[in-house]
Amino acid sequence: MKFLKYILLLLVGQTTAQTTVTTESALNKHTKINGIVVVEFWAKWNDKNACSFLKDLEDCNTVRADIGVSTTLQEKYDIEVLPTLVVINNGVEISRFTGNILFQLNVKKQEVQAKIDSIIISKFE
Repeated sequence: MKFLKYILLLLVGQTTAQTTVTTESALNKHTKINGIVVVEFWAKWNDKNACSFLKDLEDCNTVRADIGVSTTLQEKYDIEVLPTLVVINNGVEISRFTGNILFQLNVKKQEVQAKIDSIIISKFE
């Protein structure tokens, strides 16, 4: 049975696309879609600490939200540290990975991908 779940996981994979947004309405457009979206909240002044693997995540859409341009995004999503990754499934926040006091993201691609994979697998349970 588990083998069948992994086959289904491979067959239903979503396409990966990355977009950068600067307004709340633009972000809402991307996070309200069905499926998994990973949003990186960042600012241009901290670009050297941006999530380097965001575009490499599989089976999800990815969005970069520039809170340096729009503070309403920071307030709405309660972003306190940059960068912050938020995993959203069908418009609902599932998980959050935040940067440290040095504004560096201490999460590995495998950890974020594991969260995405667990969401997909749970659909078949």
